[in-house]
This record gives sequence, structure tokens and C-alpha cells, in this order.
Amino acid sequence: MKFKIIPSKLAEANELLKIQKEVFHSDLIKYKDYHTSPATESLDYFCFRMQNSLHYSILVGGRLAGGICLVKQTKDHHYLYRIFLGSEFQNKGLGSEILQELERKFPKVKKWSLDTPKDNLRNRHFYEKFGYKKIGEQQINEYLTLINYEKIL
Repeated sequence: MKFKIIPSKLAEANELLKIQKEVFHSDLIKYKDYHTSPATESLDYFCFRMQNSLHYSILVGGRLAGGICLVKQTKDHHYLYRIFLGSEFQNKGLGSEILQELERKFPKVKKWSLDTPKDNLRNRHFYEKFGYKKIGEQQINEYLTLINYEKIL
């Protein structure tokens, strides 16, 4: 499936936030994380993130399919704050291609980091398959523990 990763425009914020909330809604129900869940993010905060990080839109066949938010830690370390794809674009191998494209897009980045829920074995397997190694964990609430990952290139 052909896709493009392009810098997000503020005009896309509403639609991107709608996709993000749909994607993370089941996590909100499961983890009861009403403070930091992507499913509860306000439009103001989403726009703030777009303007104060490296924010990209994922287009598939010219349609807005999802988004990526990277936070530059240092010149050679980026934190993958968030990546999301609308449900109709999931389970088609796009995630793998998108992660590889991100690494190509940022050749100077030698260290990538991210976190994902401890009990989300599917996500953990996905990131581990791409060389991410567990470096720690963080308890968010009684229902949610995040695994911190990093990948050194």
C-alpha cells in the first residue's frame, strides 16, 4: 500500500485528532488513564504538540490515514511520542514500512526511543522485531504500566 509521510498542517488538526481518539479509545477504557491518554487529548494540546514537535501526517492514497509525533531529544536522538493509523489502515503492513521510512527520513538519528503498554504484547513484539530493546518500565496507574524502549543504530 502506497503512503506518504509529510509535515502536518494545522488545518488537519481536527481530523488527525479524531483519528487519534478513535485509535486510542479502547486503551482509554482498558487503562482508565484519563490524564495522559491520547484519547482524551484536547484540540488545543494537539495543536500545541503539532507546533512544538516534529509532527507528520500519514497519507494513504491521498487520504489522511494517521499521524506521527516525534520529539527531538538531541541532534541524534528522537523520541517517538506517538504514532497512529486509522483502523481501516491497520493490519496491512503499513506500520512496518512507516517505521523504516522514519529511519530513512532521519539518517542522523542514531537513537530512537518510545514507550508502549506492558500488556500490549502485539505492540511490544512489533517494536522488538525492529530492534527496540526494553530499557525500563513506568507505572502510570494501577491499570497501566509502560515499557520504555530504545533502539541504537
